[in-house]
Amino acid sequence: MPTPILQPVDLVHIIWNNKKYLFFGGYDYHRMSRNPKLHEAIKQTLEIYGLNCGGSRVTTGNHPLHIELENKITKFLGTEDTALLPTGYMANIALFEVLEEKQIFCYYHPKCHPSLKVAIKMSGLPSMEIPEDLEKWDEQIKDHGRKPCVVTDSVYAQLPPLKDYEAIVEKYEGALVIDEAHAMGLLGEHGRGAVEQFNISKKHLLITGSLSKAVGVAGGFVSGLAGCVAGVRKTTAYATTSAMPLPTVAAAIASLDYLNDNQNLITLIQKRSLKIKQELQTCGYNIPVNAAPGINIFIKDKNESKRLADMLENAGIYPSFIRYPEKPDYFRFTLSSAHSDEEIGKLISVLCDFKL
Repeated sequence: MPTPILQPVDLVHIIWNNKKYLFFGGYDYHRMSRNPKLHEAIKQTLEIYGLNCGGSRVTTGNHPLHIELENKITKFLGTEDTALLPTGYMANIALFEVLEEKQIFCYYHPKCHPSLKVAIKMSGLPSMEIPEDLEKWDEQIKDHGRKPCVVTDSVYAQLPPLKDYEAIVEKYEGALVIDEAHAMGLLGEHGRGAVEQFNISKKHLLITGSLSKAVGVAGGFVSGLAGCVAGVRKTTAYATTSAMPLPTVAAAIASLDYLNDNQNLITLIQKRSLKIKQELQTCGYNIPVNAAPGINIFIKDKNESKRLADMLENAGIYPSFIRYPEKPDYFRFTLSSAHSDEEIGKLISVLCDFKL
């Protein structure tokens, strides 16, 4: 099946197959990519500096705007330091290029983002999935004889038991790596992510993330302990790749400022996410109720999948069906702070009718 071609027409609608549909897809959670303040920041920076830095950060591509954005992310997350990378995927690769020199054993959440699994594999570090039995896991850590590096993401892995992971890491003086790509700007009282929501200590913490989700731009980062971030700046992943384009950097700075000044967006999307998941549970869906704005619905029967897709399409809602390599197909719906209660109600109505 060919990849669908979608054309956004406003904050919550797209054109697909020459028809207009209500859109609950993607991950531009606050529609910051269409925010006029970001557009103005891009325009001004583009006129002054052009598109491309023309070098890596360690050669001729370093600029004060890069440092300003790194400092803003550091302050936003409450960490010691931050290093920018071109993408969130590259951020994970760079981090594990540092960690491969450590005498550690990696334990990763089975549902964590593929980029984390790829990064671990590329590092050559010994690794295994985190077992469900935490007591058994504790014994395995002792048997392996290395400090644990616990690796997960916050939302992709459906908000795993981060406090349990924190306890393991503190017990053995290991490291906790959390990819906050789908939590930054969304979870926690001030949108600082799952780390804020679950009050995770920064003592052994390394955060990776993306600026393409709630921030609505592009780019990635590693943030956390100053020594490790300094190591990231010495990796080939960091040193031999082009620096983030300055218009993109300026837009990310403007986006973080906007989110800081408009905390109501974060509160709004959290409340709506909890409400829709509670209603869908009442309708019979087995989904976790949390404040993350993504809703994954797995349907094994292909005929039933087509029936839901047809119902959505007939209701004027784009059927957001996801196909990833080596993963089961599923429907993924994402709320945004731009959707109205009426539009969200329309999605709930179709999904609940499907269950009847």
